[in-house]
Amino acid sequence: MDERIKEFDLLKGFGILTVVFFHAIFYNFQTYDEKIQNVLYFFGPLGTPVVVIFFFVSGFLAYRSYKRSPSHFVSKKLKTFLPPYFLWSTIYLLIQVGLSNYLSGSYQLSVPNLIYGYLFATIYLPFYFIFVLLIFYVLTPFIFKTNLKHLMAFSLITGLFFTALYYIPQYWNYSIVNSTITYRNPLIWAFFYLWGMYVAQNGDFLWLKKPSFWVWIGFLLSYAGSVAMIITVPKLLQDYESYSALGPFEYLFYCFSLPVFLWVSHLVKEKRYSGVLALFGNHSFDIYADHILIIGLTFAAFFPFADVSKGANLYIQIFAGFVSSLVALGVGIFIKRFPKIYNVIY
Repeated sequence: MDERIKEFDLLKGFGILTVVFFHAIFYNFQTYDEKIQNVLYFFGPLGTPVVVIFFFVSGFLAYRSYKRSPSHFVSKKLKTFLPPYFLWSTIYLLIQVGLSNYLSGSYQLSVPNLIYGYLFATIYLPFYFIFVLLIFYVLTPFIFKTNLKHLMAFSLITGLFFTALYYIPQYWNYSIVNSTITYRNPLIWAFFYLWGMYVAQNGDFLWLKKPSFWVWIGFLLSYAGSVAMIITVPKLLQDYESYSALGPFEYLFYCFSLPVFLWVSHLVKEKRYSGVLALFGNHSFDIYADHILIIGLTFAAFFPFADVSKGANLYIQIFAGFVSSLVALGVGIFIKRFPKIYNVIY
């Protein structure tokens, strides 16, 4: 039961590399040439399913590690995630305050903003994942013995509903709920966490099976629908990444892409290069925590410092994603030599 699943390490490695490159390339997206924007919109949906990979793996491992002691399970998860969450949130807060003259949109420092920022993980936007995941961990003892199939059906419907609620009104130049709230809505991501729990419960490891014909059809159609929605919806906000991540067709693409990614990870797990992906997967949280800082420092080396938040260069930003991935991995490996420090930072 405790044997490490190499497919998960490969998936997490692929996932974290995609996250780093996605954040690097989409930085200052609005300043790209329109042709580049359209190309990125075409490929964008292929990168966003990595988010649900982490929720699926977390649900699977949570089910396996749950020892029917709610307090022990929840306290262990909180001790693991809260120290690095508060530390890195504070680091990014200090960066926003200290460099407010150079960053687009200075942080309004006030007690209400600080409370809201730490409570809902808005100081460091990618930490929405931890905010949602902690909610799932707290609820795990309550759903451990429930009918997971029924919960999955309900959460699939709510996921589609809330992504549609975010996306579709924008066709009429109207926004009901913004991307910040939508990202942090647990009812959007619950299906994938529950799916991981369900697979762990039944021991029917879907990564061992080739996806069916209908999964491939759903994969292609939902991807096409995602691209169509991205291209046709009016862009009301500056958060262009959300257009690739929060649409209802993209949500369906998440569902169909997960078994495909799992199966591919099984096929390549004995390949030589799989060890590199697994290494990134073993340090996925390390890289997730500090990669935005490293990306920013890499950009600063190429752009005049005052223009870091104003310009975009696709080639430089692809290179920044490559450099940031390696540096973030190196930092994680180095600090792991000091377990006491590592356990606090990561």
